[in-house]
Amino acid sequence: MSLIRSLNSGVSGLRAFQTKMDTIGNNIANVETAGFKSSRVSFAEMMNQRLGRSGGGESSPQLNNQVGLGVRVASIDRDFSQGALQSTGRTTDLAIEGEGYFMVNDGSQNLMTRAGNFVFNKDGNLVDQGGRFVQGYNADGSGNILGGGTTENIRIDFENVLPPKQTEMVTLAGNLDAATSTSQVNQSQSGFTSGGSIATLATEINNLDQTMTDLAAGDTIDFDVTLNDGTTTTVSYTYAAGDNVEDMINSFNTGLNTGGDEGTLNLVDGLFVLRSSQLGDSDLQITGSTVTGTGAMNIPGFQITQNGETNTRTMSTTVYDDLGHAHSLVVEFTQSSTNEWEYAAKFVDGEEITSGATGTIQFDELGQLSSDDQVDITFEPGAGANAASFSLSLGDTSQGTKFTQFAGSNSAKVINQDGYTQGELVDLSIDGDGRVQGIYDNGNNMVLAQLSLGRVQNENGLEMVGGGLFRATSAAGEVFVNTADTFAETNINSGTLEGSNVDLAKEFTEMITSQRAYQSNARVISTSDEMLMEAVNLKR
Repeated sequence: MSLIRSLNSGVSGLRAFQTKMDTIGNNIANVETAGFKSSRVSFAEMMNQRLGRSGGGESSPQLNNQVGLGVRVASIDRDFSQGALQSTGRTTDLAIEGEGYFMVNDGSQNLMTRAGNFVFNKDGNLVDQGGRFVQGYNADGSGNILGGGTTENIRIDFENVLPPKQTEMVTLAGNLDAATSTSQVNQSQSGFTSGGSIATLATEINNLDQTMTDLAAGDTIDFDVTLNDGTTTTVSYTYAAGDNVEDMINSFNTGLNTGGDEGTLNLVDGLFVLRSSQLGDSDLQITGSTVTGTGAMNIPGFQITQNGETNTRTMSTTVYDDLGHAHSLVVEFTQSSTNEWEYAAKFVDGEEITSGATGTIQFDELGQLSSDDQVDITFEPGAGANAASFSLSLGDTSQGTKFTQFAGSNSAKVINQDGYTQGELVDLSIDGDGRVQGIYDNGNNMVLAQLSLGRVQNENGLEMVGGGLFRATSAAGEVFVNTADTFAETNINSGTLEGSNVDLAKEFTEMITSQRAYQSNARVISTSDEMLMEAVNLKR
């Protein structure tokens, strides 16, 4: 009877919308479940019954008369879109931003989840709330991770001690001030004149106002000089007819520097100026002069107008031997001449430096280091440790730092040394690539493990097994397991959880339409029942 079809259609509608309400109820119930992915119900029309041909001929608008037999649930689909990230402040609460799933193992199989509320158990294993082991790759003793292979349970040894590391490189960077070191300067107490005007290099000696009796050829002027190192000498000049001031100065400079580079005498605005060639403290000066012969001169006395000053830059750091003992190192740079510096290394506690304690470095005219940029030092640390060697690196091109000499601030300093003492594990951090970093009380970090992530070709092929877990089925395709840094635009956020992606406003709207649809299907059943009653009553 045709009314039976409407009854069955109504019943199928009740069943279908009851299933939709079940799905809506489950979505709403899990609105606060970490990593939960909402579901939706898709309907499809059930088979149609053909009632016969509608007419004849190919010109008929339709060939058959058909009536549907109700509705069925075609599929219940998951919405795998990203949920909102919620901050928790707990290091082991993790959220995936992007694609992928955390991998956990229940002892017999790997499962996938977006819920990252993990903790460490008593054995140091990272587990989910059900005690399943979070999968990843544990680092070797040097903190190296070999990803992409078979995963393992992530385990952290909280009693782990980071062994000490001997210092191998001390890096210096910055600027040595080229303008601080100065030479000692002697200057005549009054200037030389000729006819009341300031004398020049071309002024003949006998034309100087200071020449009281003309000098004759063969007359000498003896200058009493104290050299840079404090020894004394006499520098003599022998007059030749027609000699000028420049001749006397050239003769003096030649005699002064016979035994080495002592300094230079010049005429500046009529004043004799003697400048030491040695930077810093010096004893160089002209202490007196004597004219021998027929001539006579009144040569003004000399005075020190500028004391030499030595530019030094001292920097210090701590270096470590192979047992982790700390040694306080001091390195002092002293400018010895233009574009040249001497360095001296020593230890505050007197450890013996067997090689590399002193040396010299040079800079070019542009202030750039022209000598070797590395100095090797060997010392005896004592206390049972082996002899230790390390290098002083003057700048680090790989980091873009330089060791320069410009006229400016003295900013050279130790920027890094790569040794450290023994360290105990005090804290953990997890970075965006899922690397678990151990933080030690000696200020160093080391990678201890890295979480793995899994991806499938078809997420809708994943089978839900409860507890926010999915199992990969054949419909999901191949499972790809690797680390977050190998997946494009995927990061792991520590201290956050991915919230449910349930949209409450949408769910309540769907609830209203489902309720009305259920009522309407129930009305179809009651109306069909009344029509059947009328058909039964026809016999009366």
